[in-house]
Amino acid sequence: MKSPEALNNLASTQCAEGRYDEAEANCREAIRLRPNFPQAYSNLGVIAASQGKMEEAMGAFRTAVEQDPTLLDVRLNLGVMLNRLVGNRSGQNLFGSQQGSSAEAVRRHYESLPFPPRDPEAERYAMKVSGPDILAKVNQYCFGGARDFTKPFRALVAGCGTGDSVIWLAHQLKGLPAEIVAIDLSEASLTVAKARAEVRGLKNIRWEHGSLLDVAMRGLGMFDYVTCLGVLHHLPDPGAGLLALESVLAEGGAMALMLYGAVGRSHIYSTQRLLRQLTAGLDHPADQLEFAKRVIGNLAPTNEFRRREGADVIRGTYLADDTNFWDTLMHSQDRAYTASQVREYVAGAGLHVQGFVSYGGNAATTALQYDLDFHVPDAAHLDALPQAEREDAAEALDGSLSLHTVYVSRNPYAALDPTAPEAILAPMSDLARHVIAHLSKPYADITIALRNGGGFNYRPMTATQTFLASIDGRRSNGEIAASLGVPLQAVELRVPTALHWVTARTAEGTAFAPLPDRNRLTFPLLHSEPSTLPI
Repeated sequence: MKSPEALNNLASTQCAEGRYDEAEANCREAIRLRPNFPQAYSNLGVIAASQGKMEEAMGAFRTAVEQDPTLLDVRLNLGVMLNRLVGNRSGQNLFGSQQGSSAEAVRRHYESLPFPPRDPEAERYAMKVSGPDILAKVNQYCFGGARDFTKPFRALVAGCGTGDSVIWLAHQLKGLPAEIVAIDLSEASLTVAKARAEVRGLKNIRWEHGSLLDVAMRGLGMFDYVTCLGVLHHLPDPGAGLLALESVLAEGGAMALMLYGAVGRSHIYSTQRLLRQLTAGLDHPADQLEFAKRVIGNLAPTNEFRRREGADVIRGTYLADDTNFWDTLMHSQDRAYTASQVREYVAGAGLHVQGFVSYGGNAATTALQYDLDFHVPDAAHLDALPQAEREDAAEALDGSLSLHTVYVSRNPYAALDPTAPEAILAPMSDLARHVIAHLSKPYADITIALRNGGGFNYRPMTATQTFLASIDGRRSNGEIAASLGVPLQAVELRVPTALHWVTARTAEGTAFAPLPDRNRLTFPLLHSEPSTLPI
């Protein structure tokens, strides 16, 4: 008779090969032999989830956590599953008629389908990380690395939705003299966000129901940091929205913004136009959604949306999640920008882009994908192109940049140059720490996979390897270089800093411990910043 461990291991292999019936049978036999076997219940959950049996998967994960609450990967799976099920069930809540102004249609949309889909119960198992709101990055790009977060700090989350930015900021600032103000047009979204905060015991949040356009008239005061991710492009007048936020930005303050990318979403906009045409004769949104899902579920292999998104993503992200389906493909109002248009848009409010960075689950390689030299190497005649034109050319060559995420401020030089002698570098996450340790070894290299399907090999020179091995989060670049007898200009930090293997601060700025990270050091490196943390 096989042991429960052997049966469970065999089930894992069979699941990976798509032999789900055999895998489930072996898992259940392992559980019969050992009823208190949380790893087998976890495996059973993975097998069910792989077949789209979400309720069954969640039940198995719950049993695994009940048997062993210390299994962090299972807790994380359960947290992710709870949120996914909200999206799966959301279509039953669809709103009625869309008649009226575009702004009113947007409000009804988010009252009916709070976005992103979140279950407050998931907060007991996992934490969503809002990448642009990681304070180590905010400090580097927005405050010259010199911000001391033990001093009073006010943040505004404009268009907070169901609360990802709010919860993540409040978690990082817990116990510090900080206040977070969260405003949203949708009362249903605020209800979800408040419930998430209550589960976590977060008290440093003030909630406001209303439009960000009215933020200056609500007497909320001024803010050191404003984060507005995925909201401004849904306004009738995005420029007015940014001006409203700039009006409450404190002296020396900065913002994080995320806007849609025109090139990377071109296939989405062509599909939006098609679905608008094909559903025009249906009066109720529920009927429109059902018909649109039938269309998307039967796209030909040659269709551009299917080719760009992939059949698995369409099945798992769109057809299984009404909230995301409607928000992406049937939204009543959104617009997109090229990289240079983002700069123009920001400049219209008297602000300056400090850097393009990653967002959410997007690869941490995003910043490199705006670098023309990575797309067209050894082309010195292109050096004379203005920065905005270089970024537009890189965006067009890349084709995958569906979102533009930027830090902006009134000061054109608010960001700390991570190669500066006074900069103190520290790993941003556990994965980053492991990457640096790997690259510090003699003759080490690593192939880095880009989100666009490309990649490149990174092999640090000897001076850079020695430097990377000496980063400790306490000494400045100048101090480390002097201790090694290496000229700082001989150290190549372009890749490590662009990918946020390290973040930079000055001696006056707050030091942050590396974020725990479930990502594994793979070859090639499929590097994403932490997006969900087990708790």
